[in-house]
Amino acid sequence: MVSKKLAARLAKKQDELENAQEKVTTLKGEVADLKKQVELELVQKLQQHLQTEDLAYVEKFIEQVSPIESQTENEGGELNDD
Repeated sequence: MVSKKLAARLAKKQDELENAQEKVTTLKGEVADLKKQVELELVQKLQQHLQTEDLAYVEKFIEQVSPIESQTENEGGELNDD
């Protein structure tokens, strides 16, 4: 049989782990939502620049563009509102 002190420490750490796992799940959901918002905003800005509401045209345009390999000058990853 283990000491009460050791058993209490184990129980506390298990609770901390469970709370951390719940937080990870919550954060994953929040990140997924934010990614969707970013994509939507990018598509809207692209629509403005292409001067079209036709999502099929925008989608075709995106398919033709080569992805960039490195982050642009803005290291924070924030978009400029040019």
